Amino acid sequence: MNNYVLEQPEPLLYGTPSITIRKSISRNGGQPFEDSDVLVLSSRSTSDTHSKDSTQLYLDLRLSKPLLPDSTIMWGFAGIRVTLSSTPLRFRWNHYIDSQGRDGPPDEGTMTSCDGEEVETGIGINPETGKQEQYEERWIESTGFIAILGDHALAMRQNHSPNDTEFQAVRVRVSTSSSSEVLFKQNADTLLPLLESALCGVDNWKGSPWQRGQEITLQEDRWTVWDAGMTGGE
Repeated sequence: MNNYVLEQPEPLLYGTPSITIRKSISRNGGQPFEDSDVLVLSSRSTSDTHSKDSTQLYLDLRLSKPLLPDSTIMWGFAGIRVTLSSTPLRFRWNHYIDSQGRDGPPDEGTMTSCDGEEVETGIGINPETGKQEQYEERWIESTGFIAILGDHALAMRQNHSPNDTEFQAVRVRVSTSSSSEVLFKQNADTLLPLLESALCGVDNWKGSPWQRGQEITLQEDRWTVWDAGMTGGE
């Protein structure tokens, strides 16, 4: 009798990859603060992220501020996130690699939504005291685009939270002789200052435009340049 090994297909993936930035952290009910530049990149998941046992790949890197090439790694870890329960929505982040060692207590937290932000609460190690303490972290998941061409400027962004999706948009007429004119804006209290910061950055190029692939900072948010400047021939 012959033995055959049947290759099992990889499970389908659901949702979209996410870019998540930590806005603040507080410990033991104290005032929120942010002492690190925290970026989390996550893959699609093996099922709806609210479904028990759903998994996804994540990378979480926390660097000293301001973000520079020689910033210090405050904490870095990566692995698989597992959904422990849907009500309440609770995750465990398995640390397959960890800059502080892999022998720490389980990294688990409960997620809720508040004012368009993801709020994570749990008990974790305070790196300053080395003790387990209650914490609250606020996260922003964001996908945004900014374009400036001639006298037109557009900015659009969508923030995602477990219970809400908010679309933001701004359209501006750019003027070299006077201040730019906002033609339209929706949910743009934070997006408009970002677009204005980008317009200011373009004005300050002075012959040295941003480069494709360059990472720039606008209002403390990081953006990657797709195209910039203008070259060409007859």
